[in-house]
Amino acid sequence: MRAYFKFEFIQFMFNKKNLAVYVILLFFACFYALKIAPFYDPIEKVDRDEIEARYLTREDFLNNVVLDENTYPLTRFAAAIYPEWNEYDKQRLDAIDNNDLKKYAEATYNWYEYSDSLIFRSGKGLLYYNPRYYTAGNLYATEDGHYAYMYSASRFKGYAEGTSNLSMDVFEERTALQTLQRLLHGYLPLILLVSCILFTVDIVLKDKRNPTLIKGFPISIWRRLLVKGGVALIGSILAIIPLSVGFFLIAIQNGLGDLDLPVPIFSYEARAFTVITMGEYLFQNALLILFWFLLLISLLLLISITIRNEFANLALGCVVVFAEFYYYVRGLGFVKDIQWYPSSYVHVGQIIAGYREYLNNSVTLTLTNGLLVMIACTAICLFITFIISNQKRFKIL
Repeated sequence: MRAYFKFEFIQFMFNKKNLAVYVILLFFACFYALKIAPFYDPIEKVDRDEIEARYLTREDFLNNVVLDENTYPLTRFAAAIYPEWNEYDKQRLDAIDNNDLKKYAEATYNWYEYSDSLIFRSGKGLLYYNPRYYTAGNLYATEDGHYAYMYSASRFKGYAEGTSNLSMDVFEERTALQTLQRLLHGYLPLILLVSCILFTVDIVLKDKRNPTLIKGFPISIWRRLLVKGGVALIGSILAIIPLSVGFFLIAIQNGLGDLDLPVPIFSYEARAFTVITMGEYLFQNALLILFWFLLLISLLLLISITIRNEFANLALGCVVVFAEFYYYVRGLGFVKDIQWYPSSYVHVGQIIAGYREYLNNSVTLTLTNGLLVMIACTAICLFITFIISNQKRFKIL
């Protein structure tokens, strides 16, 4: 079995299609690190001029407003809420001027918490979140702003109470580890899953080219399939290597960050954020992605021995990965049990962070449920594959 594994692994690594996938991943990683990451423009960023302009405008209002029995109610409202708001902005300005990053984190945490409590509870049309949430006709701008302000408050509270080394790059989530966190929240899981499909799509059917050589190994068909699956799994994990080149390029530019950085996790049941470390967050992402690999590989092995067509492998694998785009509607989890669909867990980073719970108004899109669904589907695929491969008349080719 060891000899067969070595044979399959060597074939995998020298497969031109697999090498092309690794090269493409390397190109994407370098392109992102050199051309996209340096121009990342977060909505919530450290902008002294913006803070100062907001502070001076409110301070001028407070210094000149006259309150009497004829004062308009909204003017009274502004006069009531501006002093505390400006107190936090003044603390932020002083902290920036004194380069006191801990003090800035504490003041910013208070600012976001106070701002969100005012804006979200005041209703639409009175106070607003950052204007950039209201672009492109966003129907959920208030909800997006509410989530972002709660997220930022939790994050800065973690900075203020934690032991991580702080910097402006950390505050704007530009470090390598925080960039990885943002990518896991975005399309990086899709890239990894599609790569896994490409690596596995021909791992069984390629044997058509060397049937005599393959039959020379004294190993059962079921064990042969397990070896192929193991090689595909290792090859999929190795996709991290070309992608890590971009990671280190970003680390050189903006710093590495550290594994103790706080990562806010939203709980729909509690309607609040808790904080885990970056190390825990990355481990949980890696765990769910690993089980995604196992599911896709087991599914493609099953398709390979039943349909025996590479295009069918590619098409059905992509259907599983991209199916959510066909049925997803914001808030769907409130009326439909989408937690039982494997494709609901494709956005791995959003599942771990609880963002999918927030979007879908559901408490069920969790890491635990995701792992249970992945394990169940993988077990079903492997069981059916085992049954078919042990039929006396079955031939792998």
